[in-house]
Amino acid sequence: MNPEQLVSVADVILRDPATQAGLVHGKVNISSALKMAMASADVHGGIGNKLLFKYFHTKELTIDIEQAQFGESFLALNAGASVVTGAANVVQTDCLTTSASSCAQITLTPIGNVECFLADGSIQSITPSTKDLVLTGAASQKITAIYTTSKTVDLTTITAGDPPKIVDCTLIAEIRAKGTDGVKKYLQIHIPYLQLSGTYDLALSANGVSTEKLNGVALSADSTSCTTDDYYGTFAYVDNTSSVTPYTYIAATPSTVAWSKSTAYSTPLTVLGIKNGVYANTNITTSCTFARSGSSGSGITVGAATGVISTSASSTTIDETITILCTYPSGSLVDSVRIVVS
Repeated sequence: MNPEQLVSVADVILRDPATQAGLVHGKVNISSALKMAMASADVHGGIGNKLLFKYFHTKELTIDIEQAQFGESFLALNAGASVVTGAANVVQTDCLTTSASSCAQITLTPIGNVECFLADGSIQSITPSTKDLVLTGAASQKITAIYTTSKTVDLTTITAGDPPKIVDCTLIAEIRAKGTDGVKKYLQIHIPYLQLSGTYDLALSANGVSTEKLNGVALSADSTSCTTDDYYGTFAYVDNTSSVTPYTYIAATPSTVAWSKSTAYSTPLTVLGIKNGVYANTNITTSCTFARSGSSGSGITVGAATGVISTSASSTTIDETITILCTYPSGSLVDSVRIVVS
């Protein structure tokens, strides 16, 4: 088997956990990370206080997402706020040149006074007439006018009490392998409930590009069945090739089908796809097509698409093994089923 490598750049998709409405989509860079940690308690006893047992508890799954692309969503999500488009008071700066009579005109309608910074370092506070400024002793000078005005903006208000958002987070990264062209698989990490930390750092420097971060911890999602536990997230390895058989072998169940020869009978087969190691078995019945080999005169039929074994009532005693060929898009594997009619 060719060794696989996980490309350390991923797509990040953040959605509303209740409505699945999109919140953020972008690229995350190599400083992003996913960490799983558990605490443990040691149980000691006996002569020498030997270690008898380790109890593992408090499993946590944390995610750090960092991107160089600047967006308005990261701050809003950390602040537990929304980005609202509307009118708001903002600071405006105008670079102006005064006339011979020390007059100038600003570009927007101000709210309140205009602070004028002159070339000699002095500051004049002017109450304008609409947009017109009249300065004192500042003929034919370049000045900087600073004032408050109203503009339509995207606004995020950081309140004192709102907690950070909880989001549905998906990370999609590429898995490549030596000897293969392009992407072999995609790793999809899905965290149904990611509680953001509310910590937002914005670094400004003269020789770099600022980055934004989202840090969060996974919250437990409720199990939807009686066979699985509550969970923090899922890791899905999505094949990107059609030439790889995803299972080592298959198991058709039941392995023996028995019924009375005087009774018509019909029963479906279930096919499990089995891998080695820690992989769980997978029901692949609906992905299979079925073909039968074995004795041809027994009156037994096998549904090609359904895997249903059936026969009508007869006086014939049967004990035979038929081979089930399970063919699915990326390969074929076989298993055998014993038929006993007595």
